Amino acid sequence: MKPTILFLIGLPASGKSTIGKIIASQFNFCYLDKDVVCNTFTKQLLELKGHSPNDRECAFYSDVIMDLEYKTLLDIANDNIQIGKSVVLDAPFISYFSNVRYVEQLKETYDWKNVTAIVLQVHVDFPILKSRMIERSVDRDQWKLDNWDVYIKSVQEKQCLWENIKIVQFNNNNASISTQDIQYLFTV
Repeated sequence: MKPTILFLIGLPASGKSTIGKIIASQFNFCYLDKDVVCNTFTKQLLELKGHSPNDRECAFYSDVIMDLEYKTLLDIANDNIQIGKSVVLDAPFISYFSNVRYVEQLKETYDWKNVTAIVLQVHVDFPILKSRMIERSVDRDQWKLDNWDVYIKSVQEKQCLWENIKIVQFNNNNASISTQDIQYLFTV
């Protein structure tokens, strides 16, 4: 059976990690969370350049670090794909949404000829998102919370435009997720 790469996309605090861990456990996928994979070096690089370790809004992050984070994540995913292991990639990917060929380019770069690629886009209503963001109390969310209206407007303007890939929508407004919810996703 050919491996699957599942792009688990959505806003921070939308529940991607919870869903990703359920999928990884239920279907025996490798689970890769960009924050876990990259936060240690991201924080150090930001501090070395005189920024707060939680500043994801500065030009240095968007111009230099972000692509490095995603490259690192994708390289690790590729190592797993090459040994036949399916992978869940838990990352927002928002900055790459406008590139309609993004997934096709990844397939070309990594030679993923026999790989099934799926996008699971997690949605949550904005009041619930804000509540979850406050509850999780992560330092890098502070700018978003302090500038909520600006943040929401900016993410509403960015829609996933990727072509030639199955995109499954998942509304995650409920407080809990069942295994049946997750199994349904792979039959859509």
